[in-house]
Amino acid sequence: MTTLAFIAVIIYLLSPCATAIASPSTAAVLETTAASKNFERSGVGDCNLNKDPDNIATDVHRGSNPTQAEEYSWLDDEIKDKIVWPTRNIGENAFLQSAKLFFGNATNNVTNDVRKDDLAVSIRDHATLLQPLLVSIRRLLHRYPELMFQEKITSQIVQKILDEMGIDNYSTGWGKNIYSNYHNRPLVEGQQEENFDGGGFGIVADIGSGESPCVLLRADMDALPLVERTPLPPDVANRDHFRSHHHGKMHACGHDAHMTMLLGAIYLFRSLSTKDGNGETVYPFPGTIRVIFQPAEEGGAGAKRMTQEGVLTAHPAPSYAFAMDVWPTLPSGKIGFRSGPMLGSADMFTLIIEGVGGHAAFPHLVKDPIVASAAIIMNLQTLVSRGLNPIESGVVSVSYLESGDGAHNVIPSKAIIRGTIRALSDEALMQLKDGLVHIASKTADAHGCKLFSSEFSRDHYPVTMNDVDLFQFASRVGGIVADGQMVTDVDPTMGAEDFAFIAQRVPSAFFFLGQGGRDQTNDEYRVPTNLGLHHPEFNLDEEVMSKGVELFVNLALRSLKALND
Repeated sequence: MTTLAFIAVIIYLLSPCATAIASPSTAAVLETTAASKNFERSGVGDCNLNKDPDNIATDVHRGSNPTQAEEYSWLDDEIKDKIVWPTRNIGENAFLQSAKLFFGNATNNVTNDVRKDDLAVSIRDHATLLQPLLVSIRRLLHRYPELMFQEKITSQIVQKILDEMGIDNYSTGWGKNIYSNYHNRPLVEGQQEENFDGGGFGIVADIGSGESPCVLLRADMDALPLVERTPLPPDVANRDHFRSHHHGKMHACGHDAHMTMLLGAIYLFRSLSTKDGNGETVYPFPGTIRVIFQPAEEGGAGAKRMTQEGVLTAHPAPSYAFAMDVWPTLPSGKIGFRSGPMLGSADMFTLIIEGVGGHAAFPHLVKDPIVASAAIIMNLQTLVSRGLNPIESGVVSVSYLESGDGAHNVIPSKAIIRGTIRALSDEALMQLKDGLVHIASKTADAHGCKLFSSEFSRDHYPVTMNDVDLFQFASRVGGIVADGQMVTDVDPTMGAEDFAFIAQRVPSAFFFLGQGGRDQTNDEYRVPTNLGLHHPEFNLDEEVMSKGVELFVNLALRSLKALND
């Protein structure tokens, strides 16, 4: 007879990854080259990321780690060969002049008519000029995807690019993994402890005066455990130079784009710097822009680790925080936004059902955990329909069922069920969690088995909330950047984000940057850009990255002015 083994693919579901810029008048003479061009080295204000007395960080470094830099020195050639830097240094450019005028103006009017906003026009023009740089950085990052708490090469790429930009006063060592078995999955007989990945590959930099006010911009770093299957164009060599070189790992959630857009924003911030009479680096904006490259978003709660390590309490403490995801279900150029819950809360579960095994010819002498598991999975579907208030929203998804060792004539003694629960409030999530354990336990009992253990993530992700008081301001700024000059109202999604841990402590706004549905006729790869996140054929619309840079820069500069006024 048979031993049934149902194995579904486990996919991380806790997410639903130079010189000053020429002015618009000199765009025609802007040239690009693969040889990197450095900014003059200088500090970027005081990087006052002193550790919180109560945080758990132990060795946050200042600047690149020499040991790691030597280990990954081969990346220097990669960056030299592949990163395409703007080459023309034009000194006092239109962007700097528009920024000086903006911060010298006593009013803080935000108009969605870009034509009437000199700063918005200048940011857009200069972000657009960065497109070759953005594409080259993103493709280099895409080539070397790494899973959560393993982002060694990714961190080195970001550090080396920061060095090239002249941002040498940054700190590393953020986002350490404090758990040896992060997902808290119970070990069954014969299973080995998970390999411990220590993490600590996050990067933080303060740009500006090092004093208040402060705004925070965040990009996530880690990839997914997927085999990239994005179709190749006829010229395989052309595509292969940036397709994933780490088999079984892929940037399928756009984190490579998020890092690239934040690096592009840093490039523009850096281009605003000048020297005062004492030779000190100064900026035209008041206060500090804190940029963070955060590891372990895909289930590792890297944002929580960094908050525990003091990224939100170090002086100057940020007053606002901003982040974004590329979003395939929105047309390219649109920006999705809403007030209140933007992404759901989520938790992962593992259930072990214990029965009594035996010969498949004598089912009356065994207690079959497979039959019990099948009943549990079906009964769990009533958790939302009969357990939650109909006004609430929730999702229960079983994504993995395993039992037996492959023998056809043995009924096994154990079965393992894994999946996720999601809701749009933490209270509803806790209700689903309690109900899940109750249904699993009672159903197992009814089949003569027992619920041996029920385990959940060490850090469930809370709801990502867009601050209500920040909504009007953030909507207007988003409208400056978005096609159509207004943000697109979107429904909340059950995908989860660990940016929620930051949003719990700092008024925050999280945006969806549309990247799907554009005409693919002239696309280099003839691959749609509206395939869902976490899809093995996910393809980024690289044209939207300049718009992401535009959004980051507008949010930071306009927030600093609003906070200073």
